[in-house]
Amino acid sequence: MTRPLPFRSALLALALLPAWAQGPTRLIQSIPRETPLAHPDLAFARDAWIEVIRGARTRLDFAEFYIAQEPGGALEDVLRELERAGERGVKIRFILSAGRMLEQDPASVARLRRIRNLELRTFDLKGVSTGILHAKYFLADGREGVLGSQNFDWRALEHIHELGIRTTDPGLVDRLQEVFEVDWRFAGDKTLPSAPRPATVAQGPAELVASPPFLSPGTVRPALDALVQLLGEARSSIRIQLLTYSPVARGHYWPALDGALRAAAVRGVKVDLLVSDWVYKSRGLDHLKSLALIPNIDVRIASIPEASTGHIPFARTVHSKYVVLDGATLWVGTSNWEEDYFEASRNVEAILRQPALARQGGEVFEKLWTSPYVKKLEPMKAYAPRKVD
Repeated sequence: MTRPLPFRSALLALALLPAWAQGPTRLIQSIPRETPLAHPDLAFARDAWIEVIRGARTRLDFAEFYIAQEPGGALEDVLRELERAGERGVKIRFILSAGRMLEQDPASVARLRRIRNLELRTFDLKGVSTGILHAKYFLADGREGVLGSQNFDWRALEHIHELGIRTTDPGLVDRLQEVFEVDWRFAGDKTLPSAPRPATVAQGPAELVASPPFLSPGTVRPALDALVQLLGEARSSIRIQLLTYSPVARGHYWPALDGALRAAAVRGVKVDLLVSDWVYKSRGLDHLKSLALIPNIDVRIASIPEASTGHIPFARTVHSKYVVLDGATLWVGTSNWEEDYFEASRNVEAILRQPALARQGGEVFEKLWTSPYVKKLEPMKAYAPRKVD
């Protein structure tokens, strides 16, 4: 019979584990193939997704922007695991964004519909707001949750830089389950939550926030309010990685986040902003250039080279959406920094007031920030748009 480790030895063994393995929340990554950007201590999203689905016993709940797979793509093993879950009796509820996103891959949508014990609903905000279901999250048995920038897309698992979390923290999972129940009901009959009670500010190490405010279950703070507060509280550093950044919306200036970054720089906070080269064709490029002129703000652009196999549409980019604040707090989520993502569209974010995870997030950021794929934005330079589609 194996003897239990003495208490001190057990503590030592725990201390030797990587930081992600010591707590209920772990960061999960996706890295473009043929790049050296992987963090050695982080699991890959594909592997984490398969483990969570494989471990489900009674139910799986998914809310995804869209689905896309190609023969031999990295999503195949995930879909097979989902099919196995249905075969063993797991009840699966699956929400996809309505409209043109359903047309991305009709064959995979049909494949989902054929999975045993799976019910599929579509999420359509038309008539309610100008937004979409942009969130990417799922839950297993109400005890484990996954959220992050990875879409349910083969490219997100092997050709895009992404960051997400896998968690069993009840403070995150319970709130995420409440968000899903709101989304599931809305996808069924467009029922909105009753007027929510103002959500209290969580004082613990983890908090779930969500957008838009009118879809809040009442126990979850609006993401924009929480993010503006965090930016306002930063004292030394703010490090941000995004696909796109634009304070311009429907012909007007949206100051909520842009103003918070400028105010942080004025009070002496060092702001590092890293975005993808998709912004070269964005309406936000001029505003990024104006940010780059402000002391204490450094704006850089990431350009991931094409795969050796040739051009892959809507891939080979930086799609992560996270912030490291003062090296102690990590924000990970699904929103690009534009007005519609916070005010009109469904998105979810996790605030992790956990220095170990914030340190890892900072390491992910620094690895890309200092890589040969990243260049400083030059305010006076004209940039040609890259091929995206």
